[in-house]
Amino acid sequence: MAEFTRPELDALLRHADEVLRRAAGARQLIDAPRTPPTAPGAVALGFIMLPPGAVTWPSGFFAATELDGLPNSWGRIRQYLSAAAVLGPLRLEARNAAPSILGRIFAGGKIARARAAAGDLRSRLADPSFAALDADVRRYLELAGLADMLQSRGVPLHPGAHAVPDHLVSAARTAVEQAVGAPGSTFVQHDAGVQARVLERARALQQDPHSEPAMRREAERLLDALTAERADLLLRQLPVDALKTATNERLRFTGLDTIGVHTVADVLATPTGRLTQVQGIGATTARRLRAAAETLRQEAVGTHTTGIGDTPTASAMALVRLLAQFDQINTLDEIQRARRRRILGWAEKVPATGGLWDVLVGEGPEWRAYLDDIAWADVHPEVLAPARPVTVSGESWADYLTRPAHYQALLSTLLDLEVEGGDDLAADILERIRSLRLDTTHLTDLHLRGYQSFGARFTLVQEKVILGDDMGLGKTVQALAAAAHLHATGRQHTLVVCPASVLTNWERESRRFTDLPVYRAHGPERVEAVRAWESDGGICLLTYDGARTTELRAPDFVIVDEAHFIKNPATGRTRAVRALIDAASHALLLSGTPLENRVSEFATLVSFVAPELISTGMSEMAAADFRKRIAPAYLRRNQADVLDELPERLDQTDWIDLTPADEKHYASAVQEGNFMAMRRAAMTTPGAVPAKLERIREIVEEAEEAGRRVLIFTYFLDVLDRLEAELGRRVVGRLSGRVSAATRQTLIDDLGSAPAGSVLLAQITAGGTGLNIQAASVVILVEPQVKPSIEAQAVARAHRMGQTSTVVVHRLIGDDTVDERMLEMLAGKTQLFDAYARPSESAQVDDAVDVTEGQLAEAIIKAERERLGFDA
Repeated sequence: MAEFTRPELDALLRHADEVLRRAAGARQLIDAPRTPPTAPGAVALGFIMLPPGAVTWPSGFFAATELDGLPNSWGRIRQYLSAAAVLGPLRLEARNAAPSILGRIFAGGKIARARAAAGDLRSRLADPSFAALDADVRRYLELAGLADMLQSRGVPLHPGAHAVPDHLVSAARTAVEQAVGAPGSTFVQHDAGVQARVLERARALQQDPHSEPAMRREAERLLDALTAERADLLLRQLPVDALKTATNERLRFTGLDTIGVHTVADVLATPTGRLTQVQGIGATTARRLRAAAETLRQEAVGTHTTGIGDTPTASAMALVRLLAQFDQINTLDEIQRARRRRILGWAEKVPATGGLWDVLVGEGPEWRAYLDDIAWADVHPEVLAPARPVTVSGESWADYLTRPAHYQALLSTLLDLEVEGGDDLAADILERIRSLRLDTTHLTDLHLRGYQSFGARFTLVQEKVILGDDMGLGKTVQALAAAAHLHATGRQHTLVVCPASVLTNWERESRRFTDLPVYRAHGPERVEAVRAWESDGGICLLTYDGARTTELRAPDFVIVDEAHFIKNPATGRTRAVRALIDAASHALLLSGTPLENRVSEFATLVSFVAPELISTGMSEMAAADFRKRIAPAYLRRNQADVLDELPERLDQTDWIDLTPADEKHYASAVQEGNFMAMRRAAMTTPGAVPAKLERIREIVEEAEEAGRRVLIFTYFLDVLDRLEAELGRRVVGRLSGRVSAATRQTLIDDLGSAPAGSVLLAQITAGGTGLNIQAASVVILVEPQVKPSIEAQAVARAHRMGQTSTVVVHRLIGDDTVDERMLEMLAGKTQLFDAYARPSESAQVDDAVDVTEGQLAEAIIKAERERLGFDA
């Protein structure tokens, strides 16, 4: 048994202590929890932004990473701990292996055991395999210590002068990618100084009480209130018996009328104790009555719409005033608005702090777009500047009644409900369309809906296209917007080719919505109008016959309305229009006919604007395949596609240019001073087809193509006779005062089962009240009525609860006739009839403000006789 000197034993014990200390350090490495980093401060925007401090790193992350990178490091450490586990007891026993003289005297057998333990300890520590293991662990602990020191200074995600090895940076990136769920990202270092400045301004704008965001919040509140008002109105119109229907006749009650309860609204307003006073109604039935009424109220409130309507409730009028204010501060175009909307959204998520941020970027364009938007907003601080307070006149409701589409468009823009359509287009085409800034310099009194702006830009980018939007979506204004843009960029000769029946409509729309010169090339001065257009530029309006017979310069932009007129390539007018399309740099063919109905015809039209898209046998393709193939040249949006709010109705004024025969017939009625004859003259021209009748035929044909049925109102029986004779088999019946109630309902039922394009004729004083005619979604008002309430009630026959389609209302107005005079006077343009422009403060029904027919007739006859020279 070896003896140990004191120095030898002390050296052995120190060696053992060092090993045990390393074992303790190794134990800490093994026992440390292996939790991944988290990123509670990460901001996801299509890319991941990490502000300083956004990532929480677990202690020992770098140390564990270093050891993970060494072969079998954790196994060696466990082996080391196992070997070191026996060294502690041996060390404790071996400490007495070199006693003093007195110790030898009194120790007895303990010395022998201590010397044996010391020998064993020395043998274990000197074992070559343990020495190698100890050396490895010593290196592991040094690496872990250095790694902990580096981590204490921060965990960088980019190589640099921070002395953190690249493999640790790479490991940190991988851990962050896993933490935020974005594997394979590119890491970017971002100086957030400009961003902080922009987002701080955006936050201030969000809180500005006069800003667009504040207006948006108020508009949403008012729409909720408007919905509640409409629900209340509906419940006040529903009889109590509706509760039986709502509960499948399980509720049985009578006698509620004895306590003044007549409607569902009355049930909600009456306490349960009051209901139980009716004989036969106990507490349980009363509770069920109120519960059923509340269910109906909830359903009514849930029927939310963004249609403003035509009832001047407090909420509706407040909403219109708000939109009039928004109209004054709404100066951004589509691209600017989209940028600001995105920035305001980011301001709600991204901290407005500076410093160096880390960003994880994917393969998409979102990060570059974000930087571009931030840089743009920094260069254009006015876009995020505080809003200026604005005031509006007290006539905003009257203005809304004359321009409902304008206000409805403002509401959609304010609420960010705009939808473009064009889903079949390739990504590169969509990008070019969305990046085109529409020049609106020459547009007036026109707020384009999002889908309308998209349609105009689609035309400009693709140059020659077909626009096939559903009826009532504003194909005309999209065409005019494209023409105004081209005019502003130097292409100043726009030619509109259309049927004679809509020539006046095009003239009025062109003058109303643009400030471009408009030339009506029709009639005896056609050639002079064309030459003036060729000389000065602007918009030239020409009929199909005019296009065939008039010598024209090559236009810059050709608009072809009712493009089905050129579906036959063999006709002279088709060849003439085709030549104009070929000569122009841009062409737009307008058609409301659904492609599904006329695939072969659309193949012909597409060949005029994009012949490269046509191949043999295309006309036999399924409609869906055909549409996808021709998407670069054909755009169609249905109402349900682009009008998220599905407005309750779309009103359209059709200006009718009377034929010479119409004018002669009308003049005779004026000369006679016969007001009623004047009103119906444009539909009763003898021996000729009146222009109004021709327009009615066109509307009915368009309705048939769109899968709709038509309801036609007129005041006059002889006009009904003429319509019934001319429309023939399309007419399912006529409603007048002579038709019994039972027969009326039969005719309405017949319309519901009739094919698209079918017509129900109605005398407006008989068919305009007390009927539900939801089967019709196109309404034609042949002539304006003396009382606004009569027209409103007539339209309400189709535009009411249960109508699943947007109702399109056509008002036929003869140009320079009694119709136009009535519009002027009934719209409040003269003091005599100003009562029509504003609802009475003392009565909320239209009839309370109607003037007498005698006053109206006298004023209009006088004006028309003077205009036609009968009272010189």
